[in-house]
Amino acid sequence: MSERVREAARAPAHSFLVQAPAGSGKTELLTQRILALLAIVDEPEEILALTFTRKAAAEMRARVIDSLRMPEPDTREAHKHRTWRLARAAMAHAERRGWRLLEQPARLRMMTLDSFMYGLARQLPLLSGWGMLPRPSEHAEGLYREAAEEAIELGWRECPEAVQALLLHQDHDVPRLMAMLADLLGRREQWLPVVAEHARDMAALRARLERDLRMIIEGELERCAALLPMALGERLLPLARFAAAHGGDPALAAITSCPGVQARDLAAWRALGGLLFTQDGAWRQRVDKRLGFPPGKEYGEAKRAMLALLQELGGIAGLREAWLRLYKLPATHAIEDEQWRMLQHLFKLLILAQSCLQTCFMRRNEADFSEIALRALEALGRADRPADLLLRLDMRIRHILVDEFQDTSLLQMELLRRLTAGWQQGDNMARSLFLVGDPMQSIYRFRKAEVGLFLSAARNEQSLPALRHVRLERNFRSSPVIVDWVNRAFAAIFPAESDIVMGGVAHARAEAACAVDGEVHAHLQHARDDVREAACVVDLVRQALARGEGCRVGILAFTRKHLHSIMTALVHAEIPFRAVDILPLAEQPEIMLARALILALQHPYDRVAWAALLRAPCCGLDTRDLHALLAGDDGTVWQRMEAIPDEVSEDARARLQFLRAALAPCLDAVGSIPMHRLLAQAWRRLHLDRMFSAEAQRNVRTLLGLVKAVERQGRVSSGELDTRLARLYAEPSATPEASRVELLTAHGAKGLEWDVVILPGLGRKPSRNDNPLFVASEVPLPDGSVAPLLAMRPPVRASDSLYRFVCEVEKIKDHHELQRTLYVACTRARRQLHLLGHMSDKGEAEKGSPLRLLLDADPGLFGATLHQLEGASQRDAQTPAPILRMATVPPLPAQPDEELTDVPEYVWAGVEAAPIGNAMHRALQYLGEIGFEHWDEDAMHVLDRLVTRSLLGSGLSGELADEARRRCLTGLARVRESSHARWILSARHRDARQEWALGQWKNGRAVQGVIDRSFIDEQGVRWIIDYKTAEHEGGGVETFLAEEEQRHLPQLARYAALVRALEPERVLRVALYFPMLDRFREVRLDDQAPFVK
Repeated sequence: MSERVREAARAPAHSFLVQAPAGSGKTELLTQRILALLAIVDEPEEILALTFTRKAAAEMRARVIDSLRMPEPDTREAHKHRTWRLARAAMAHAERRGWRLLEQPARLRMMTLDSFMYGLARQLPLLSGWGMLPRPSEHAEGLYREAAEEAIELGWRECPEAVQALLLHQDHDVPRLMAMLADLLGRREQWLPVVAEHARDMAALRARLERDLRMIIEGELERCAALLPMALGERLLPLARFAAAHGGDPALAAITSCPGVQARDLAAWRALGGLLFTQDGAWRQRVDKRLGFPPGKEYGEAKRAMLALLQELGGIAGLREAWLRLYKLPATHAIEDEQWRMLQHLFKLLILAQSCLQTCFMRRNEADFSEIALRALEALGRADRPADLLLRLDMRIRHILVDEFQDTSLLQMELLRRLTAGWQQGDNMARSLFLVGDPMQSIYRFRKAEVGLFLSAARNEQSLPALRHVRLERNFRSSPVIVDWVNRAFAAIFPAESDIVMGGVAHARAEAACAVDGEVHAHLQHARDDVREAACVVDLVRQALARGEGCRVGILAFTRKHLHSIMTALVHAEIPFRAVDILPLAEQPEIMLARALILALQHPYDRVAWAALLRAPCCGLDTRDLHALLAGDDGTVWQRMEAIPDEVSEDARARLQFLRAALAPCLDAVGSIPMHRLLAQAWRRLHLDRMFSAEAQRNVRTLLGLVKAVERQGRVSSGELDTRLARLYAEPSATPEASRVELLTAHGAKGLEWDVVILPGLGRKPSRNDNPLFVASEVPLPDGSVAPLLAMRPPVRASDSLYRFVCEVEKIKDHHELQRTLYVACTRARRQLHLLGHMSDKGEAEKGSPLRLLLDADPGLFGATLHQLEGASQRDAQTPAPILRMATVPPLPAQPDEELTDVPEYVWAGVEAAPIGNAMHRALQYLGEIGFEHWDEDAMHVLDRLVTRSLLGSGLSGELADEARRRCLTGLARVRESSHARWILSARHRDARQEWALGQWKNGRAVQGVIDRSFIDEQGVRWIIDYKTAEHEGGGVETFLAEEEQRHLPQLARYAALVRALEPERVLRVALYFPMLDRFREVRLDDQAPFVK
């Protein structure tokens, strides 16, 4: 079946929605579809392939290019031969058309949805509402907080009653009110269209929100009524009236006919449900006088009829769940007056906050992706009134493909609607829409993914071109044992039917396609003991690694904290591992030290920061000397280091003298040198680059880049730096040994696979606030629109049905996503799956935990081999960590003249030479980071922005800036066509570095350098390449290049010496690259530098 589906899905003439469960090979199908399209289109730009991450877009392009290059397979695997045949047809067509795809891979339009939207807004900045397009910001939380703070301040002047009421609701907690506004600004695409439309008429806004609530209620009633056979409903009515007449619920007496599906009928449905269900939500097994069925023979017929009806109703799949859902709805679609009063105040402040956010965007010249998407949609126009841009795109784009479609947001779906709005059946133009994904793996609600969009698109309810919904069934990843276990477990855990409103996804069965052995084990303990569980994980890892070098282990947790005790146990067991996005960067010792160094340089009176430096390895004072130095409040720490108290030991004096000599020139340079450069210099002068591991040094380089991004006029905002740091994680180990054992979150593991998967901490309930002061959600409506749901928590001992309903919606959606996250985690395993968790003394798993999901579905865990973890763990006594410091104090640093000032390489050229050199270096650095192969249209836009920003930042303006930009873009155009640059900047090299800062001590002086580009080639040779942006007109180019080589020979020799100190056995080769001339010149250092092999 799957093969026929794949064959059909490759047909370019039709549009498809392909549901591809875990391990079903959707990546290859997507590649084959693109290859099939390349064989029929007039130009490759007619194909637009969209995904959600830059990494995924780059991998998609690389897979297509690799397929185009692949030789005929020597294997019998049919799918590889099929890919090869499609690639041959595509290459033959490309050669006939003269596309030169292998030389110009950027013609393959494969990009992120965010990048595509930015490109749309960039094409028509005025139409999109911007005169000059701001740069996209991936860290806009600071902008949201800034706008929220400004809105509250402005609100005191423009709507003081709203601010006062909201502050009273928030217990006068201003930061909490700011946080609430900032959170809503971050998801304004949910509420802004509705609120902005009715901003001047709050009565109309209330009517619109109540209309949405009515549609939600009526949609749920229709769902329930569709499941209830009319004949059974007719039999229920007289029994209900009988019960009302004999002491049952009086509300039943008023029900004279089967309830309808209007919002006003909700009370009748609920009253009837009281006859059918117990308080626990189960079908009633007996009826008595409390329900209106008294004892006695004369009432026996009615009682028997009621029990027979209950038995028949109980056999209808989905009816109980649908009926019980009615109790979670608000009692009425009318918003209660007190709730509306608070919402009205909130909307007034939100309108101000939105205006303040626009001001922040313009002031900072940056905007979040939601704003870019909103402006891109404005630039396109509506389907009934398309803008010229949309009409041009309609002519250029013939085929659209979207990977991971289950992660689509509301704005992204609207983009697809508008791009395809003009597609007509039979318009004599071959067009297709190809959407591929798996709703069972939709686990990114926190990124605004809405799984209901996939489900409704599968029913052709999203105003897209008519889609053929097909499913892939074969699993090429996991063993038959694991596939069978997953089928049985998640058929029971997932809802029986998909639920667009609440985001529930029904299970789709898979068939195993690979015949390998497999096992599923459950390791349970009767009380939570993280250390004991970690010891079990270590044992399982040892057993897996003993199977051979090819075995890889993935340890996946639902939160990062679940992995901390496991990492400690692996370190003690001396098992190397990679912790991918697990350890917060801000909590790493080297980053905490660098953070203290920044504070100390910027704030001489910050005694805490200076104390951290004094205890750091670069100084290492013990507590006695530290107390002696800092005793008393007079003067700064720096001043006390100048007049060291007598109580300080001689060893500490030497350390303090070294610290002072190292930092004195750095302190003098604060404000005149960018902080990221100053921090790098201080780090090297303190010898900290020698005291931490390679992974730690990579973390420091990440911090340096972050400091460079947030600094203003040489100063760093601690709040902004800390906010961005909080989103980053420490670099994982890069050794081959560590790559065999990887630790990730379940969210981070999506798309990956391991031979053995271990899931610890399944007995823990994910944290969530069940009673927030404010709650927001959204629900898809039958007409394809989305209803925003917002509610404020009512006062203590008060009740509000809207608030309860929105909380319930969020709770159900979270529950469904927890089910899907467990599915994703379990389906990463190829051969072995290990489930670890704990239960209470009563033998129950905590409610809301992943283990509870499994046990509620089957106490026997669907046949998994059960193991009991017995015995309490032996916890080691806590001993103070020894102080880490230099054993001996190195010689005092040399004078800083060479270190804190750049050699003026461009003084001999014109005034614009230095800005051009800096801009070209920044552009080449960016190209080295993404790889030449990924230099597409989006990258060109980024390069243009980088060059322009760099030139303006260097002080150029007017005609000089325009001329400098023209020369830079001309140089980049030359680089793009260069075979030298293609090789230098290729992403295929190993250990590639850009702006590689190195330093060492030699003869009592600091030797330093920043290497523009370095990498290890296929022969294992380390290349050191320095960019020179000099231009030369006229003849004598070779003479000019020879002079440049001689002029920079000492600099290159210094670079080689620095690299040789790190890699003494590596063969080194050194070269100059002149991008403005497209000249590559290898430099031989044999005579000047005998250390180069």
